[in-house]
Amino acid sequence: MKLKRELEAGHYQYIEMAMPAVLTIQSGINKLRYATLIGIKQAKTKPLRKVAWAEVEGKLSKHVQKIEKLYVPGSQKKTRKIEAPAGEAAKQVVEYLKNEARVL
Repeated sequence: MKLKRELEAGHYQYIEMAMPAVLTIQSGINKLRYATLIGIKQAKTKPLRKVAWAEVEGKLSKHVQKIEKLYVPGSQKKTRKIEAPAGEAAKQVVEYLKNEARVL
């Protein structure tokens, strides 16, 4: 993969990277395009083509991700407010993450 990276003062650096890679992009790089009223009306009249799974399945690669479960998560109102000085509040948060949430 060949990349062009923007540096300070308008200079650019060209990089070659191997895949897989993690890339980030700065905000504001992409300009939003809003749909016009004419475009919205024309989209309503466009025909939709339904495709059978058998037609698509043969064209997919073997490294396709499989969705195991798709659901809307339920809302949970388990808010816990910690009113303490900063040092003590930080200790309470770490204890909660270790003992109750078990993420640390």
